[in-house]
Amino acid sequence: MSTGHILFFINPTAKDGAARKLWHKARKKYGFLPKDPIDITKVNVSQVISKENPEIIAIAGGDGTVNSVCNAVSRMQKKPILSILPLGLGNALSYCLGVENMDKAVDVLTHPDKKITIDLMKTNIPDHDRGVFNISVGFDARIVLNRKDYPYIGLGAYVLSGLRSLVSHPLQEITFTIDRAVTLIARASSLVIANCPVIGQNYVISPSAKLNDGLLDCTLFSTKYAYITNLRLHGFKHPLYSEHGKVRFKAAHIRIEGEPFVQIDGDPLQRQEGIEIEIMPKQITFLRNSDKHINQSHLPFIL
Repeated sequence: MSTGHILFFINPTAKDGAARKLWHKARKKYGFLPKDPIDITKVNVSQVISKENPEIIAIAGGDGTVNSVCNAVSRMQKKPILSILPLGLGNALSYCLGVENMDKAVDVLTHPDKKITIDLMKTNIPDHDRGVFNISVGFDARIVLNRKDYPYIGLGAYVLSGLRSLVSHPLQEITFTIDRAVTLIARASSLVIANCPVIGQNYVISPSAKLNDGLLDCTLFSTKYAYITNLRLHGFKHPLYSEHGKVRFKAAHIRIEGEPFVQIDGDPLQRQEGIEIEIMPKQITFLRNSDKHINQSHLPFIL
């Protein structure tokens, strides 16, 4: 395979620093992978893309790395096609595109005949103004923030930070305005805004969310309990799962006030000002698996 038209980025800090080791392991199996892909943590991504002018960008990393590249590409007039080589902990978008492991990702990269153009989410937060698959406020965002205290425990870090957040995060009165028309006030735990059905390692959060429907898929969780029992992971469903305690709605624009904890594609922050999020339809094109259902029980996009 010729790789002259492909630009390879890697985030060596992905998967708690194991990404570089995983890359070298993959190179032994797939000889066309370059020995030294560009370290995304050491360059200006936009400048590199403009200079190299690739047809395809292969992103080796996790959800945060995908966000960084999408952020840069979305601002370009001529946009290259993106492909993911999943080396992160969550790899949410990888599951949606059917490239949740390296074998599938390489197959898609070497046979780039199936593509999907997805929406992005735009915010009014400086330096965090693009979201790809998930933005949330409240309890869910607090879990992501607390996870920073357990950086080398892998998936277990989310379990520990979830338990810690159960104790530390209070219910907040959240005000949200839907499509600049309807304002509601709810004393609730979390508001999760999804662009695809899953977050993390195939954790189904919004079954009806689509990557290309031009809408934000919103789920309001009334309590932390309602959020935890929402767990559906690799076919497992929490024995107490139900739709009780959840309010689901779709919108093109939403404004949120009253909850300081925010996360955008796994990147946590705290913000006292109101947050505005709107959909940006049909922004980025990704390579995807040719399987019609992308090996998912919930189709992540409209074909």
